[in-house]
Amino acid sequence: MRGLLVLGCVFSIILGGCTSLRNSTERAPAAAYYVDPQYYEFQTLMAEAMSFRAEALRFAEEKKLGETSEVKLSREEGEWIREMGRKYLQTRQKLVDLAISEGDAFLGPNKVELNAYKGTRVDKKMRLGRQGEREYHNVQLVDPMDAQGEKKIFRIQMALASALLLMDNYLIAIQPFNDNPSLRYVLNYDGEEKRALQMIVDSYSSGVRRRQVSKGIEFIDQVMAWRRAQGLSTSPEESFLYGLSQSSVWYLAVRNDEAGSGLSDAVANLWNRLTLRGKRGARVVTYGLSMGFGNLVGLVETRKGHLYNMPESEKMQLVEEMQPLDILMEKTPFRLTDKMIPGHYGHVAIWLGTEEQLRDLKVWDQIPSKIQKKIRSGHRIVEALRPGVEVNTLEHFLNIDDFLVLRDSRKNLSDEYKRKAILQAIAQIGKEYDFNFDVHTHARIVCSEIAYVVFADVKWPLESALRRYTISPDNVAQLAVGKDKTFEPVIMYYGGKRVYKDLPYSLGLLLKADDKAYAEFEKFQNL
Repeated sequence: MRGLLVLGCVFSIILGGCTSLRNSTERAPAAAYYVDPQYYEFQTLMAEAMSFRAEALRFAEEKKLGETSEVKLSREEGEWIREMGRKYLQTRQKLVDLAISEGDAFLGPNKVELNAYKGTRVDKKMRLGRQGEREYHNVQLVDPMDAQGEKKIFRIQMALASALLLMDNYLIAIQPFNDNPSLRYVLNYDGEEKRALQMIVDSYSSGVRRRQVSKGIEFIDQVMAWRRAQGLSTSPEESFLYGLSQSSVWYLAVRNDEAGSGLSDAVANLWNRLTLRGKRGARVVTYGLSMGFGNLVGLVETRKGHLYNMPESEKMQLVEEMQPLDILMEKTPFRLTDKMIPGHYGHVAIWLGTEEQLRDLKVWDQIPSKIQKKIRSGHRIVEALRPGVEVNTLEHFLNIDDFLVLRDSRKNLSDEYKRKAILQAIAQIGKEYDFNFDVHTHARIVCSEIAYVVFADVKWPLESALRRYTISPDNVAQLAVGKDKTFEPVIMYYGGKRVYKDLPYSLGLLLKADDKAYAEFEKFQNL
């Protein structure tokens, strides 16, 4: 797994995405969620498949497979290729079994449709074929609120994630070998499994399989959008599966094919864009690899945050101190994803404020009643998490070690500006998380993009990566230090302790994010 970890880190460094992969607090106890027994096997298979992807990419880069047809293999390298192929075939077959387990539901005219609050069942439908003969197909009506429907949705999520993982593995890691005549011969005919590579190529190219995957994506997106609209939470396990699917090249191609150019063209166009017109290199190695890995390690939490059990009196004091449109930032070094992202902070959110504050701004009556109800119950933080953009409680947010509150320091902000900004933050609720990390697209939102969207007139320090512009949490915090500040730090916690000394200077030290600066910070604070 060493290669996978290194490449995952490289990708995270390039994009500088958020590390916060927390889930909603609006949930029943974990035991109430359905988790398929094969889910844990799937996680192992996913790790094996992505480890294969990393090793295959490393070898392809070393041999420059995209640049030359002349490949000289030592005997040791030849044996390594055969052994790698043999092991992957075993992993692949298990993933194929998972992928096709729900495939018939999307085969041909068969359909799966959301049937909320009306029960899960299968209806048999009839239509006339071209020759006038009767043709029958199934329409599975799935109610996400009953046990049978919940199980069905989980199974489809797992099957879809398996299929997309396999399709990406072919596109990213296997195709370079198939494109090379000598390696193609070795993998097809110089091993125990004859024509194994050709079998994988045929499966990838199957129009039937592609249509099934496309229909599966459409259904799961519908389910997740319905849950967001209803304010319902998604289990950590399903969040993992959905995040893994969303990070797929194939998923992005299907979702971006708005012009209806066809799946093959959409994948090719996206792939050429992501790989700088098809040129394989470091960018190709990192894309499609780290997101799945990030989702895997995102569920790993070694402990609770130092602020997790903050006294109620202290939380009430924070609520009194904070104002609408404050930017909240955090650090969670006890999550593995935090270690993969450069910089100090790992997540950004927006504080909406209390009902009283929002009434004072004369914006309360413009807020949808569903959100008003949540604000009254303490849900005042808008943040983008894996299941999508949610409004959550302060208690939910405080499973962290470091906490920073930034406030717009411009003196000429009108109440009208604040009202528009608050409504803009609320308008993001329900949108999907942006695993593509592109701030120029607002249909989906990444965590640090919340501030970018809400404060639209601010000149944000964007970074370019993979032909998209991204903004990291530390990019946001940078606007609270230096001479030309847009924001100012007003509340700061470090390692679970409140910090009071010279917050702008203290923040500047933290943003250096190195051992020397941390030592200077702690000395300055006498920690």
